Amino acid sequence: IGDVKGGPQFTYISLDDFRIIFDQLYGKGKRKVSDRNLVPYSVFITPALSRVGLNEVEAKNSKIEYKLFKLAATSIPKAKVIGNTRGMYKILVDPDTEEILGATIYGEESYEVINLIALAMKAKLPYTMLRDQIYTHPTMSEALNDVLKG
Repeated sequence: IGDVKGGPQFTYISLDDFRIIFDQLYGKGKRKVSDRNLVPYSVFITPALSRVGLNEVEAKNSKIEYKLFKLAATSIPKAKVIGNTRGMYKILVDPDTEEILGATIYGEESYEVINLIALAMKAKLPYTMLRDQIYTHPTMSEALNDVLKG
């Protein structure tokens, strides 16, 4: 089915379509397209641009209150190791529930880090879980410790 059904045309969406159809035909029939509400995506430019959930404009237009956390890539040790400190992390958090509303990352290896954020969002974890996690060093994901400090 893949790209002919409409919606985001990503390889991993087509794979999930297969999982849903397979589950409907041969499994328990619990998987649905409507469960796919937080799909991260990346644009593979240099450095990469990745997003999941809401950005600032969408939150403002929807009159959703949020707390903004941001960090320049110049503050990330791994960015210095790689030799590309261009970029920015921006994460929107619901001030009441402490759940992450969305993230935009422009920086090296953002296509990996965005998946951690999407998983936390899907599990409805408070942002503090990512903030307080002990990450391996040096990695771009350890920037979550610093960006979410506020």
